[in-house]
Amino acid sequence: MSDKIASHYRALLREHGDSAESAQYSSRETQERRFKYLIQIGSLDGARVLDFGCGTAHLATYLSQCGIRAKYTGVDVVEEFLEVAGAKHPGHRFGRFEEFSDERFDFVFVSGVFNNKRRGNRKFYQDSLIKLYQRCDRGLAFNMMSSYVDYRDPELFYENPERTFSFVKHNLTPFAVLRHDYAVKPETVPFEFIIYAYRNPPS
Repeated sequence: MSDKIASHYRALLREHGDSAESAQYSSRETQERRFKYLIQIGSLDGARVLDFGCGTAHLATYLSQCGIRAKYTGVDVVEEFLEVAGAKHPGHRFGRFEEFSDERFDFVFVSGVFNNKRRGNRKFYQDSLIKLYQRCDRGLAFNMMSSYVDYRDPELFYENPERTFSFVKHNLTPFAVLRHDYAVKPETVPFEFIIYAYRNPPS
């Protein structure tokens, strides 16, 4: 994450506190609706889970609310996020990605990390996916803003879902699923997509 983007999230945290808005979601409802579909990649109970770009660990809170007892690790580059997350979830681990460089995880989740415009958006998400997939034993789930929209925020990055799916198929795994069937907000068309990248064929 660039210094500019990290500063942007620090400002959101100062303004909104520990909320969905501090992670640049419009509401807790839309944030959790994304989580609902991301975690459908597989059974997470007892799984080693890495949350890449964890913010203040709202995914950890959501898993707990769902009764899912995952072994959760959250990583972020915004130290203030990690402090808040650690205070809320003392039973989980938080830090920078590099601190867990010798570990593997069953599932890796990425929500919202690839949305902000930055120099080299495509290279950033592709390099990140390669790095993260190398660390997971069962699967990687991530979401992105779709190019199939009727409005584009000038500060956000929109990608062609088929292009991302092709990258995953050619560079990560033949066992991939593209989901573009869910609406984050009621009475809207889907404006983002999820890809599940599996190590083995999903059961």
